Amino acid sequence: MINYSIIIPHYNIPDLLKRCLVSIPQREDVQVIVVDDHSSQESQTELKELEAQFPTFQFVYSERNGGGGVARNIGLQHARGKYVLFSDADDFFHECLNDVLDDYKDETCDIVFFNADSVDCDTLEPCKPDRAEKLQGQIAGYAEGRKGAELALRYLFPEPWCKMIRREMIERVPIRFDATFVMNDYTFSYLAGYHAKTVKADVRKLYCVTYRQSSVWYSGRDTIERVIAVTEGRARKNRFMKDHHIPVFDEQMTWPFGKALRQRDWTMLNALFDVVGRYGYSRVYVLYRLLMRSVRYRLGNYKRLL
Repeated sequence: MINYSIIIPHYNIPDLLKRCLVSIPQREDVQVIVVDDHSSQESQTELKELEAQFPTFQFVYSERNGGGGVARNIGLQHARGKYVLFSDADDFFHECLNDVLDDYKDETCDIVFFNADSVDCDTLEPCKPDRAEKLQGQIAGYAEGRKGAELALRYLFPEPWCKMIRREMIERVPIRFDATFVMNDYTFSYLAGYHAKTVKADVRKLYCVTYRQSSVWYSGRDTIERVIAVTEGRARKNRFMKDHHIPVFDEQMTWPFGKALRQRDWTMLNALFDVVGRYGYSRVYVLYRLLMRSVRYRLGNYKRLL
């Protein structure tokens, strides 16, 4: 019986993928699916060598380069586990993964969230700032019973990793990743949070997310096309929250506006206003959110000085 399917999209980093695969215990109840997003011929040759080293793992080769979202969707087509977990190829799991797999084999919850830490991909030194710091705070808040902690995990943790999601729920809705190169996990994550009837959180650090400057997320992140795409994804998400009466607003939607104002980049600013306007957010509303965020920040600094 397959209890878990672990889906790993891959593109041209077979050496890092090997590190990820080594961190996963080879068990009869675990299905590991590597989906290659049409890597170079050289990388695919190395992948064939990895197939020989990990004969119980499944390697799927896409005929086109569609991005991480498309690769994960392909992985979902092959998944047979009761629960699905996701990993990026340049990240890896901690040793507690084997214990977690034992502990949750009879679980019935729709989503279980786990903790994480982060390191530099090459040096393995701790990241500063810690890429997992926000998640750590959300997990701690849930463990302490803080108000709004469950909502934060459901709707303000957009990454697919550190979640064990019931496959029956994914297929019943159904939920899939967007076919984009950035922000392809946002819709999947908040829809999973919305449709999950029951969730819980585990304080164990199951996963290590790495910082790699050449990754899709960090390369070209300040281009106008990239900023627009990210802002649109967040605006779409906030519209969903509002339409479904969920008391959550992702403040990250307003961050690019603040940067554009500070730099007096009026072209960027007008483009951003146009994007969020499609989802019902006026210029006045965005500026109001920016002002309130600034006030909260200043009040927080003032309280720390007392």
